[in-house]
Amino acid sequence: MNEELKFFSESSAVELMFADEKYQKYLHGSSVSDDDAAARQAVYSDVMKQYDNLKEAYKSFSGYAEIPILSNQYFNATMASYVRSFAGFLTIERAMDQPTSLLWYNDLLGVVDNRVVLPNIGKENLKGINARFTTQANFIEGQTEYSISTNKKLIPGSVELQFIPASNPKKVVTIKDDRNGNLLAPAGILAANADNKISINYSTGVILFTVGEGFPITNNDKYSVLGFEDIAGDPAFGQLTGPGNNRFKVDMKNIVVHSEPDMLVGENNLMVIAAAQKAIGMNPQQATGQKLTELYTKLVNGKLADGIINGAEGNEVVIPMVEYSHQFTDYNSRLDAFQADLVNVDTALAKRTMKATKATAYLVGEVMGNYFRKLRNTGNWTDNTQSTYINDLLGYYNGIPVLRHINVEPNTGYAVHKTPGGEIAPLMRGIYLPLTNSPIIGNYNNPSQFAQGIYYQEANELIFPELIQRFVVED
Repeated sequence: MNEELKFFSESSAVELMFADEKYQKYLHGSSVSDDDAAARQAVYSDVMKQYDNLKEAYKSFSGYAEIPILSNQYFNATMASYVRSFAGFLTIERAMDQPTSLLWYNDLLGVVDNRVVLPNIGKENLKGINARFTTQANFIEGQTEYSISTNKKLIPGSVELQFIPASNPKKVVTIKDDRNGNLLAPAGILAANADNKISINYSTGVILFTVGEGFPITNNDKYSVLGFEDIAGDPAFGQLTGPGNNRFKVDMKNIVVHSEPDMLVGENNLMVIAAAQKAIGMNPQQATGQKLTELYTKLVNGKLADGIINGAEGNEVVIPMVEYSHQFTDYNSRLDAFQADLVNVDTALAKRTMKATKATAYLVGEVMGNYFRKLRNTGNWTDNTQSTYINDLLGYYNGIPVLRHINVEPNTGYAVHKTPGGEIAPLMRGIYLPLTNSPIIGNYNNPSQFAQGIYYQEANELIFPELIQRFVVED
C-alpha cells in the first residue's frame, strides 16, 4: 500500500481531521508558512460548510436520503488530496460561493495621470514623486544662451547646475544659486544674461543662463539641473502651478475565475468482489474509491504544473553547465557554479515583480531535478524520503521545496514565488465542490455490475505570471 493509501486509511477513523497530527504535518509541510497553513485550513473549512444545504437538496432524489453525501472517509480523502498536492506551493486557494467567482486586488494610481505607481505585482513607477528632481540634456554647438523650464516651483538655494564636458566627464563644473535668483559659478564659466534677466524664477521654475568663454561648448557636452520642488507651497512664493505627482488613489481590480465540474467513475463486479474477498480478504470496491482519490490528486498536480508552464513569460535564465564542465575539473566546483546561477534566477524573478526577492518553490523536469539532488554533496539539499511517485515533492534546496513533474521539459525549471502569508501566488485554485462520493448505481442489463464515482468542481486560473521565472540548464 503506497503512502497516499496509508494516509487515507490511517486518517479515515479520525472524526475531525483538522485536529489530526498527521494531517497537520502534511498541511504545514505543503505550505510556505504557518500563516499560509492557517489560511488554507480556513478555506477548506469553508468549502466543507457549503455542503450543509446540498445535503438537504439531495434528499429529494430517490436513494440519496439514506446515504451520507459527504462521508467521513471521503472528507478525509478530500483533505488528504488537498494537502498532498502541489496546490500549497503554487497557488492561493479560495472557497467559491458560486461557480464563477471574482478575485479582487488593488493597484495604487497617480491622481494626475492615472499611471500605475505601485501595482499589486509588477514594476513600480516612482518617477517624479520625490521633491528632489534632476534633468539632463546636451549642449548645442554654437548656442550659448539657454532657457530651461522645470514646470516646478523651486525652493531657493536648492538649484544646482552641472556642466559635463564630453572629453573628461569627471571634470564636472558645479554652479549653485544664491537664494536670490542668481547663479554662482567659477570665473568665466557663465556670461551676463541678455537684458540683465534674472537667472532663476523660483515661482515659475524657469532657469536662464549664458555659457561663458571659460567653458567652450563641444560636441556631446552635457548639462544637468538638480533642485527641490516647493511641495509645501510657502505662501511667500504664491500658489503651486500644478497638482503635483505626489497624490494617489487606490484602484480595485478583479480577475474572473470559472470553475469546471468533473467526475471520475469506478466500475465493479459483484462476482469479482466476492472472489477477492474470499481469496485475499480485500474488498476491491474500497480500493477503487481510494485509487480514484489518488488519481484526483495526480490530475490536480498535472493541471497546476501545466498552469505554471503555460503562464511563464519573458526571458529565461540559462545555466551553462556545459561550459562549467570545461572550466572546472572539480565536481563540487561545478555544483557551486550551478548554485551561483540560481541567485541569477532569483534576481530575474525580483526584477519582474519588484516584491518577490527569491523563489519559494521550484517546479522542475527530471534532468533539472537531478542537478538539485546532486547538491547533497554541498550540504544544501535534503531528500523527501516519503516521496512515492515521480510527480512529487522531490526534496528541499536550502529549505525551498523542489517539485518534480514529467510535464516539465527535462532541462527546465520554474522558480515560483508565493507570499509568506499566502495572499498572492502565480495561480489561483478556486474550490466550489470538494471531492465527493456518489452512491452505488446498478446496471439493469447486468445485475452483477455496478459503478460509483467521485465528483468535484473547481478552477485553476493563472493570475500573476510575473511570479514565475523560467530557467534552463545547458549540459
